[in-house]
Amino acid sequence: MKKTVLALALTALAQGYAMQSSAAILTFESLNSQNDNLAVGTTYTEQGFQLDDITTATNYGFAAWGSSNLFYSGSTALMNDNDSGQTRLTMIGGGVFDLNSIDLAVMYPGSTGDGMVAVTFTGTKTDNSVVTQTFDVNDGAPQTFDFTGFTDLAAVTWSNDALYHQFDNVDVTAVPEPGSCALLLTGLGLAGSIGRRRTRN
Repeated sequence: MKKTVLALALTALAQGYAMQSSAAILTFESLNSQNDNLAVGTTYTEQGFQLDDITTATNYGFAAWGSSNLFYSGSTALMNDNDSGQTRLTMIGGGVFDLNSIDLAVMYPGSTGDGMVAVTFTGTKTDNSVVTQTFDVNDGAPQTFDFTGFTDLAAVTWSNDALYHQFDNVDVTAVPEPGSCALLLTGLGLAGSIGRRRTRN
């Protein structure tokens, strides 16, 4: 009986921990290519997250510079290949997530004129409230930008304005559902109960 309870406790702990350990960085390395330019399509998925090109006008989808291209940023990055292109980030299956940081670079380094691109992110939370943050991207090497208040999100959208940009290393964390927390607590409770029984014996 004790072995059965211990096995159940360990299973619950393992499942609960796995559900809690849900941080991810979207690196787009599956798109790594020496080609000049790679067409990606209107949807890209990685590690349980999905990026959609939701541009309402002409829709060319996403693209990535190959390592042989003059504008390659040093790491495989994704870009929305549309004028005023709209990008949306969600979890596959509609889960809740936090957006922690992102790397941004101008799409055509050396050709921005004023040397800066402004990118505005809009996060829609699960309670339907909205949070926004704008980053000024200097012409040059990719820069890492940290988000403030982008927690408990259902979706995040952003767009190309006057000038395009490329993005990489999207740092996201899936927010565990209440069931996974309960499973973790159940496992801890069972393990604690077994420990107390062994101490008494």
